Amino acid sequence: MSESKGLAYFRLPRWEELPQMPLYLDQVLFLLNQWLGEYLCDGDKGVLTRTMVNNYVKLRCIKPPVNRRYDIQTVASLVVIAVLKPVYTIEEIAMLMRLAMDSNPQRVVYNQFCTLTEEAVAHAFHRTTMEKEENPNDPRDLFWNVCNSFACQLYVRRIYLHNIQGDEQG
Repeated sequence: MSESKGLAYFRLPRWEELPQMPLYLDQVLFLLNQWLGEYLCDGDKGVLTRTMVNNYVKLRCIKPPVNRRYDIQTVASLVVIAVLKPVYTIEEIAMLMRLAMDSNPQRVVYNQFCTLTEEAVAHAFHRTTMEKEENPNDPRDLFWNVCNSFACQLYVRRIYLHNIQGDEQG
């Protein structure tokens, strides 16, 4: 992925764009790769694997499937996990998701996460600072900090580490 591609096109699906009907795991993994693969994957690896998702269920980070199908809430949680797993442990991500949803519906929290993550990535690639805005739903600036940590990690990986790995392999 080129720097400009990441900057120009990084976008997360909003709640309203997530599948409204429950999906099988293979369908969920396909969508995650479609939405996030260009930004989060190197090579042929997927964004998440069956084993990872099964472990997240065992660790109670996401709800177990019903009749082997995952609902919209679980798909949204998996998007958040996929974005944050390069920066935080799964236990930390689960804790952050619980903190974020303490006083707001998951739909609202998820859409705010998407918006702030996109803004943070744009700022990181433009080398500007994302302003902190008063958010009564997030008085501790949890979203701002979490989204910026992801954006900074993505920037460093794509601009510096990706180039070094390419030079070493070439």
